[in-house]
Amino acid sequence: MHRELYDIYEEGDIVVVQLALQGTHDAPCCDVFKLKDGRLQVFDCYPSETVILTQLGVLGNLADELQHPASA
Repeated sequence: MHRELYDIYEEGDIVVVQLALQGTHDAPCCDVFKLKDGRLQVFDCYPSETVILTQLGVLGNLADELQHPASA
């Protein structure tokens, strides 16, 4: 997995990074780092789930199913 960094924002002990996750699938992402005394306390990664689900074909299949539901 490669991470292409676009922008980095810092406010006190919080650092936010806008980036793209690049591997089998490509997706925009936002990482949030919380520091305390210069040490990492919390790391949260927020990939764009709609982009990933679209690339996997999940959302397209869901849309097709909603338009043409299978008979029960």
